[in-house]
Parts: sequence; structure tokens; C-alpha cells
Amino acid sequence: MALVIGHRGAAASGAENTLKSIRAAALCKADYVELDVRLSRDGELVLMHDERVDRTTNGSGLVEDLSLEELKALYVKDKAGRPLETQRIATLKEAIILTEELGLGLVVEMKEEGLEGLMAEALPSQRSIVTSFYHNSLLELSDISDLKTGIIISSLPINPVQLAIMAKATAIFPKRVNARLIKEAHQRAIAVFPWTVNSKEEASWLLRLGADGLVTDDPCLIREVADLPAQATGKENCPYYPCHHFTDQDCTHCFCPLYPCKDEELGKYVRTKKGKRFWSCINCRLVHCKDVAAYLIEHPEATTTELKILYK
Repeated sequence: MALVIGHRGAAASGAENTLKSIRAAALCKADYVELDVRLSRDGELVLMHDERVDRTTNGSGLVEDLSLEELKALYVKDKAGRPLETQRIATLKEAIILTEELGLGLVVEMKEEGLEGLMAEALPSQRSIVTSFYHNSLLELSDISDLKTGIIISSLPINPVQLAIMAKATAIFPKRVNARLIKEAHQRAIAVFPWTVNSKEEASWLLRLGADGLVTDDPCLIREVADLPAQATGKENCPYYPCHHFTDQDCTHCFCPLYPCKDEELGKYVRTKKGKRFWSCINCRLVHCKDVAAYLIEHPEATTTELKILYK
């Protein structure tokens, strides 16, 4: 079953990166919560996404310039920008205690370099994943601890799996994803957790591609999709099986090596309810032709033009 990871707790339900948002994620039956961590002036790890406190609190200034006492004196703002006198900035220590009480796993993003030692000391190795855009920091953390790590990428680089391997990471947290990335990551035992997924349509598509979990602002919404039975991802439930086999695969119905081919005869661009545009070829049968499959094995760089000739 795919994991549901509440982004910044459950950002859609209220103030992000707060103890209340963690409780909201638990009520939605999230498996993990993703939280952002920065260092205060006096060396305390606090939950905060931005460099400054201005957007999310009634205060002003850089987190690194404020002591924990000064940070705790601030009120957290709600989604409308109103200060909430009952909610204060939380520390990572407080979040760890609460998630353990609630039975939630932790995904902690290091928003700064230099936090590796503190992460290794603070986090329980069980049910904790440390992520960052700073891949060198993850490499260092892997060298000094047994914590699981995940690289964050916002683009779709040439070889994201190689980036993860270089960082000794066990997971990739991509903003952009395709079937090839998931297939290649799984071949190297690397998990894939796309972010930030806030529609049922996108969630369903990513799960059919084989995502190991989804990072979402609305864990209640995505929990509904994640709990549905898997569709067309293996020989037990694929309507095209038996068709062909590539190495280490049962079925390529959701893992076409050509994705995204962008061939208008084979698929089309579609939009989610929120207007996000992505390529869909879920009904394409081209790679399920045995002749095509055999040709692809011998010619992995083949184009759709070549393959359509075989299909006909």
C-alpha cells in the first residue's frame, strides 16, 4: 500500500509545520508527516519552512537571528494571515514526541546545510527519513548515521537515480516524475515519493505508475485514493497480461519505457481539476504487441515511428 505523507503536517487544514497540523494529518490517517527544520540562534531545531518568520508568524526577521525564547513568543498565523494565540512555533523535539504518540513516521527536510550531526542525534532511525535539496548534506548524514535519506528534486534531471546513488539516498522526492524515473529507481531499490499531490486524478495516475507514496497538503483526500485497490500494475490485474516481459518486469502497462512519447496517435495531454497539465497514454496498446516488445528489448532507443510500423 502506498504511503500518504502529510506536507508540512497537513497544510491544507490550517497553519503549516505546527503540532496542530501534525494532529490533523493523524486524523486523516496519514502514514508520515513531512516537516521543515531550521536552526535558531541558540542552536535549537525548530519547525519553519522559510528563512524568515514573517509569512507564518506575527513576527519579523531571520530564524537564525532569533533565539528559541524569542521564537516561542511569536504567534503562528492561520491560512488567512491571522495570528493564532493558541499556536506557537514548535521544536523538532516536540514534533518527535507527538508523532511517536500518534504512531506517525517523520520526513524531515533540512532547510540548511550543517544540520547533519543534529539530525543524527535527534531523530529515531525507525520511521524517519531525512530529505534535502542539499545532496551533499545527505551524503554526510549517511556516513555518520543509519537514517534513511531522500534527495529532493524540483526538475527532471538527466539521471535522477544516479543523483540518489551518489548521495547514498534510499528515496527520491521529485516534483516532476515520469514512468521511466520510477522504473529505474525501483530497479535500484530506491523509493519514489512525488510532491505535492493535491488532486485525486493526479494521485491515481502516479500510483498507477508505481509511486511508493505521495506527499500532499490534504492527506484526507489522498488517503481515499491510496486505499483503493491497485489497478493494472501487475500480471494479476493487468487486462493485457500475458503480453510480453522486459527484464525485471511483469507488465509494462504502467511502465512504458518510451514515456512520455508525446505521440498524439498514442496519447494526449490532459488536465487535472486544478488545471495541471500532464501527458497521459494509459490506453495505449503499442508496447503490448509481442513484436513491438521484442524489438524494444533489442532496440531500447527505438522511436514510436519505428514501433508503429511493427504494430501495424
